[in-house]
Amino acid sequence: MTYHNSTFFAALAFIVFGLPACQDNTASSDGTPGNAENGEVAHPVATSSSTSPGKPTAPIDISYEVIGNAIVGSPVSINIVVTSDRGPVNVQYSIVDNSALMFQTGQVERRDVLDASSGSVQQLRVIPQREGRVYVNVSAEIPSVDGLNIRSMSIPIQVGSAPDEPAANGETVEGPDGETVNSMPARESN
Repeated sequence: MTYHNSTFFAALAFIVFGLPACQDNTASSDGTPGNAENGEVAHPVATSSSTSPGKPTAPIDISYEVIGNAIVGSPVSINIVVTSDRGPVNVQYSIVDNSALMFQTGQVERRDVLDASSGSVQQLRVIPQREGRVYVNVSAEIPSVDGLNIRSMSIPIQVGSAPDEPAANGETVEGPDGETVNSMPARESN
């Protein structure tokens, strides 16, 4: 063992065994961490104000309403409300599958909402190109000192009488433990 390896292991041993011993696990008689009276040990206590930091999100809310029934080839209006108390918001609309959905001629695909605190309604007009479920994407951006805060969502539009969900493959059966499963036996080929 070289000098470097023994130094590394000594430092590692200090970190693993030495640092936990440095913690103050004692508590006073009122339960707060500090000097021990009667050898009490402090235990962390969750309070009602303890919360998980959770996933960070942009300070933007997006809501929508699809107006009327969507029919292939006819324009559909969507009322979109973007709300934020952090200043102007840049809103962008996009469509991934142009064979399923198109913007109506003259539709603005990007706009700035100068006062988003009141939740002004923006109207988006699209034209479905096929039956089924189609999507238009909405992204809202707010600049901040850390960069851009972005909130995005896809708005589903049900067009025509096509089913909302595709038909399930296989056969639904109940297993030996009472659980419902989708059985899809293999087909043998010659």
